[in-house]
Amino acid sequence: MSKKERISVRQVTVLMFMCLIGDMLLIYPTMITHIAHQDAWISSILSIPLGLIIIYVLLRVHELYPGLTLIEAIRKIFGPVFGTIVSCWYLFYFLMNTALIAREVGDYLTTQLFVQTPLHVLLVMGISLMVLTALMGIEVFGRVSEMLLPAYILIFSGLILALLPQIQLSNVRPVLENGLAPVAKGMVPGVAMPFAEMSIMLMVFPYVNKKAHFKKDMLLASLIGGFLISVFLLLSLLVVGPFVTNYSPYISSALTTKINELNYITRVESLVTLTWALAAYFKGVLFFYAFTFGTTQLFRISNIRSFVIPAGALVFGMTILITPNVFYYVRTLVYPMSTWHYTNGLIIPLVLWGVYFCKQKWKHRQDVSKN
Repeated sequence: MSKKERISVRQVTVLMFMCLIGDMLLIYPTMITHIAHQDAWISSILSIPLGLIIIYVLLRVHELYPGLTLIEAIRKIFGPVFGTIVSCWYLFYFLMNTALIAREVGDYLTTQLFVQTPLHVLLVMGISLMVLTALMGIEVFGRVSEMLLPAYILIFSGLILALLPQIQLSNVRPVLENGLAPVAKGMVPGVAMPFAEMSIMLMVFPYVNKKAHFKKDMLLASLIGGFLISVFLLLSLLVVGPFVTNYSPYISSALTTKINELNYITRVESLVTLTWALAAYFKGVLFFYAFTFGTTQLFRISNIRSFVIPAGALVFGMTILITPNVFYYVRTLVYPMSTWHYTNGLIIPLVLWGVYFCKQKWKHRQDVSKN
């Protein structure tokens, strides 16, 4: 991305919101319900304030060097040797998340909409779209996201309103049947998956034309995103129950089937499927952008365009290797991925923060001693 590219606070707020929701509407309800059962909605709601703390930490880390991306700030704070190692760790993290999101979308489309289309074809199409978007630049992507947000909100709101007659409160009873332990366990991925992943935004923040309300808007976007995810999870439990939510790989399909039963709104599966896939696509593009742009920064590649297409081919290969299916991900990789998200979204940023202030304090002492 060119240093000349700039996006507004409103555009980065939309990107933050879309990235936080991203693929969560595809896998979040099943993932949390598998752990906390009918109390999954409590885990999700309690995860929001903890997630906002992580977002606040990331914003404070960005304020250390507002004009530098995460990769640049790491090298400046940790030094060229250790900073390069940590930067490579983050680039691998960006690559794996890009591949994982692309695979989620591919599996979702091939099982719910394009059932006769081979998975490899959908993956090639999706990754090609990511490559094209990366070549267009973050400025164009920010404008497109701003244009599509109203349609996304409209479809999401329509889905909730159409399902309200199907709500059954008995589906979430008894409350806390197994105590607080499952709720606490559900909060582990409940905080990590939507919020700790937002370390990706530290690659975008330096190119924002910031205003006084920048930090408040980022926290507000995170709050609204977390609230909508929780509402969608609660709606899933109330409409189809914890059993179906737990064992449905994509609960949104079960919800749209319920809409068809109302007899006045029918055949909405395609629209909802494409809407959820679009949200995940936004998140995938940001991770792909972070991987390509961060790599060019770390290895001083002057022309990012020459690296984008090979990076797309690398992502395609990883989508085949990363997971056999979505159930393997939501059942087996949840806690390992949560640990990875916490490491990159909370622990390393806190270490960066601490090292920065230690270096500033040491520098201040050196200046005082010289005087």
